[in-house]
Amino acid sequence: MAVVKFSGKPIEKLIDTVSKGIGILYEPKRIRKKADAEAYRLEKLEEAKAKGLILKSDAEFEIIERARERFAHREINRQINLESIVEKSTKHLGETVSEEPVDEDWRTRFFSKAQDVTNEEMQEVWGKILAEEVTKPGKISFRTLEVISNLSKNEAHLFELACKIALNDGRILKMSSDNAFDNYGINYTSLLKLRAAGLIYDSDTLNVTYGYIEHLSGVIINFGSKVILCNKENTKEYKFDQVLFTPSGTELMQTINTDKNYEYINKFIEAKQKEQFVFKILN
Repeated sequence: MAVVKFSGKPIEKLIDTVSKGIGILYEPKRIRKKADAEAYRLEKLEEAKAKGLILKSDAEFEIIERARERFAHREINRQINLESIVEKSTKHLGETVSEEPVDEDWRTRFFSKAQDVTNEEMQEVWGKILAEEVTKPGKISFRTLEVISNLSKNEAHLFELACKIALNDGRILKMSSDNAFDNYGINYTSLLKLRAAGLIYDSDTLNVTYGYIEHLSGVIINFGSKVILCNKENTKEYKFDQVLFTPSGTELMQTINTDKNYEYINKFIEAKQKEQFVFKILN
């Protein structure tokens, strides 16, 4: 395990945020693999014993010793988790960050929840969240932190698949009134899981009405890097069935920044062209 040398305003603000969040001056370390993590854990455990945090074997204090050793193991593992998350966050920091400090209550809540995240893929998500909030404080709400803290690895994977076919504003336009997402890894059961997780709204009958733009003679749809003009002769109200992300779902989608599946939007366009809609890519 090596000390990582960082410099620059974004990193300085990250280190300041972490230090205030965990209550000690943070020095980033890189834990390269599980073997290193275990070695680090054992090293800290021995330090704890040497300092008297864990009592040495003594039959009279056996229960106290086990309790203290359990406490030390738990806190060391939590520290390893936080080290990993902070390390992952460094690669997602923007080149510039806001001068506004991260809210103290947000910091407290973040580290309280992040310390128990052991799955590496979920640590990556938490790293992105930390980087996003350091870059632009107030971007991630308390409610979203709560939602993410209860996500399983499977739910996170399903949501990532949903993000791949969602518009930039947090909605999936349906090709038809049915939930035709099976070819993209999302079936109806998947949608139920995402609803229960608080990431999409609980309804099968939601729709969106786009406002007509006079000088374009149509409406604009933003999907990934594509800006799409949609129009239909003698029509000024454009209504499509949709799956709508909750505010927390939209915040998370914009944070994890998943690559879009352009095959889906192309299939959507093909389906709607049969209903006399006309589409044009503007960029």
